[in-house]
Amino acid sequence: MSNTLEQLCQIAQRELGVETLTAQVDTPFAELGLDSLGLVDFMFTVEDHFHINIEHDRALQNPTLSGLATLVDELLAAKTAATPVAA
Repeated sequence: MSNTLEQLCQIAQRELGVETLTAQVDTPFAELGLDSLGLVDFMFTVEDHFHINIEHDRALQNPTLSGLATLVDELLAAKTAATPVAA
């Protein structure tokens, strides 16, 4: 399990008030108990945690913790690539 996925599981566990989600990383958000409002709140928490902006439509293309981890990793890599290197 990637570090990003582990962090997302911890955030989701806190948001949902459950002990563990590591066995449910491929379960759709709706089945985890995140309704549309809860999902928006969860996305804001994830954005704040990782200091990124997530397009809601992209997040819903694969609406699972593992899918979101892949998207977060892509956004972090793009952010790193766009950051100029200090001389």
